Amino acid sequence: MAGEGEQQALARIPQGVQDVLRRRLALLAPTVTAGLRLAAVAGREAPVALLVHAADSDPDQLLDALDTGITAGLLTEPRPGTLRFSHALVRDALEADLTRLRLARMYSRLGRSLIALGSDDVAATAHHLLRAAAVVTADAGPAVHHARLACEQAVRRYAPQNAEALLDTALGLLTDQPAAFADQDPALLRVMLLGQLVDCRIRMGAVVPARDAQQQAVRVARAEGRADLLTAAYTTWTEPTPWRVRPYAACDPEAVEELTNLLENHDPDDRQRCLLLDQLADALDDTDPRAVTVARQAVELSKTVGDPRLRGLTLTSLLRRIDCELEPAAYLELHEELAEVAASQDSPEYSWMSAYTAARIAAARNDPAQMERCLLRADEIARTYELRGAFAIAQLRRPMVAMAQGRFGEAEQDLASAVAELRARGAVDLSGLAGLAAGCIRLQQDRLAEVLPVVLAVWEQYQPLNEALTALALLAAHRTEEAREVFARRVPIRRDFVYSILTALRGIAAIAFGDRQAAAEVYRDLLPFQGLAGGASSLSLVFRPVAQTLGELAQFLGHAQDAQRHYREAARVAAAWDSPHWSDAAQAALARLPQAARQRPHG
Repeated sequence: MAGEGEQQALARIPQGVQDVLRRRLALLAPTVTAGLRLAAVAGREAPVALLVHAADSDPDQLLDALDTGITAGLLTEPRPGTLRFSHALVRDALEADLTRLRLARMYSRLGRSLIALGSDDVAATAHHLLRAAAVVTADAGPAVHHARLACEQAVRRYAPQNAEALLDTALGLLTDQPAAFADQDPALLRVMLLGQLVDCRIRMGAVVPARDAQQQAVRVARAEGRADLLTAAYTTWTEPTPWRVRPYAACDPEAVEELTNLLENHDPDDRQRCLLLDQLADALDDTDPRAVTVARQAVELSKTVGDPRLRGLTLTSLLRRIDCELEPAAYLELHEELAEVAASQDSPEYSWMSAYTAARIAAARNDPAQMERCLLRADEIARTYELRGAFAIAQLRRPMVAMAQGRFGEAEQDLASAVAELRARGAVDLSGLAGLAAGCIRLQQDRLAEVLPVVLAVWEQYQPLNEALTALALLAAHRTEEAREVFARRVPIRRDFVYSILTALRGIAAIAFGDRQAAAEVYRDLLPFQGLAGGASSLSLVFRPVAQTLGELAQFLGHAQDAQRHYREAARVAAAWDSPHWSDAAQAALARLPQAARQRPHG
């Protein structure tokens, strides 16, 4: 590393070591070196039977060469019938001097020998044939076939990163050597490979790249004009994700049209129909009432199919459509079904999802201790099975709890780190969520004008869905006319995981602008959520007790006794979350109420 730099040192054998090994190997006969080179290409360790079958020399000559390698201390015999290089550098040195052509020929012989010997080591077969196929065109077809088998094996062994590398190489062969696949169905093969790529990327937590791979498959199908390929492309998504796949507030009208056509006119089987319904529910706009209806149809059909994993997938999708703050009974029922699936399957993905969903329920019940217990269980599953994206998503509860307890600087720092990690993993882009969190924090600190550029950037991305925070930030910056113009653009708030936060912000803005009609509407909309900490069930950010906003709205509307009741509820929620600043705000609001309202109980 000192002599050649870290990159070179990690990429190849240091030149000095290579020279020493070459001098030692030069003492051996050429036939011995040739046999050792074949063993080197086979790997650090290889069966003798494989080397004998793959050799282009007399078997006895090869065995003599290998025996000489053992005597020279270059090879060892860890068990009968198996040889192992005494040091990886020896193997690397032998392989390094081979030309690309010679190396490819050796890889080809080794790969085809594994097939001829009936080896079940599909990973080794794929490894050799994929490296051979770049030169030996005849190996391209078998290489892709074994790459698919090795990918399935790697996913079963919770090594999706290995699967992704295999698939990337196989897809490259389809592009670089189309003639090698002329006797197959190249478009179908590409869609199938992309489907496997979708699967392994989801398991890696790289949901955005997984979505890109599925879109590639859809584009291939569209270019071919084939309904069977479109069905195959749209049914590649078979693993659960805790967050919605598409960007927030986005829909896909083209996909809706195609999926509807496939469902109505092309007679898919029940499994395909279930997966198509699941995709249709995701493609529809969040505000479209058909989305929940279609998601429920998928769940019911999954029961008919009788595949627990398919049932788990559709239940997870429906859970994303039903928020536990808005429909707690329905959400709890769905979680119980998901827990049944997780218990019946050896599936870490669904076990993790069940624990994560239970944590959301605990947060909605103002039970942060139970929430943490559920998330610690989820973390243990994610670590054990390397569900890295899932683990990163669960870490969002740390900045959320810091927000609740008033550790605002820590919350912003932790949230920024979590958002950056999730983006780097391709899991999800939460820049909008981070902007909303920053605005909520600064609003509680009476420093909202400081983050006006951030709030305006979020406004540009999602307008008019986040008008209240934008208007309040403009007002704090003394841009009153702009603030009024933005607030006037309000539309119905989406009933999703940030509904209680955005609605509370609208209530605060209504008071700031003296808009009694808007305040009354918000009061009515928030009343069903009065016992909640706003947004806590998202496990990603929290604003303040909904009851605090209800108290301020009631006081603004002249209902002091109702305000007193709400402030007391806000104090109760604050105590549950161990939140001094929420508690102080509730107590201060109670102290400011007229004496008569504080003495008389609400009728």
